[in-house]
Amino acid sequence: ILINVPGDYSTIQGAIDAATDSDTVLVQPGTYTENINFNGKSILIISSGGSDVTIIDGNQSGSVVTFTSGEDENSRLEGFTLTNGSGNSATEGGGIYCTGSSPSIVHCQIIGNSVTTSGGGIYLSGSSPKIDRCTISGNTSAASSGGLRLDNSSSPVMTQCVVTGNDAQYGGGMSIY
Repeated sequence: ILINVPGDYSTIQGAIDAATDSDTVLVQPGTYTENINFNGKSILIISSGGSDVTIIDGNQSGSVVTFTSGEDENSRLEGFTLTNGSGNSATEGGGIYCTGSSPSIVHCQIIGNSVTTSGGGIYLSGSSPKIDRCTISGNTSAASSGGLRLDNSSSPVMTQCVVTGNDAQYGGGMSIY
């Protein structure tokens, strides 16, 4: 089933909540001020116009995108800018917070997110996502890992990604624990 945003649902999260496994959520260009959670669903969330014109703004209200329910490669986010996230409880994963999950993240720009602890752009714990053709830039952390933080045996497969211009007390680009 194809679910259109904003045609069928005004928010991306509303479309996710209505979707079932194997559905596609097609998002039209625009800025969507919200924080989304895949909630364990094997769905494709794709922008129709690409990351330059389709933005999810976290409004400093937590992680922009959350994967914490065992999502696998069939949970796919494609073609978005993820910005202005503040992380899970304002501490980890401003752009993406991913624990115990291994989704696919393709053609995304994770930019301008900030946290107090680690993983301004992306925080991974016990996760092995596929991150393909993404830019992780301009994210900050007051402590560690401005761009990415990999914890608890996380092993992402990153292909043709750019990690640049991130800032932290240590591990500006990436920290691996």
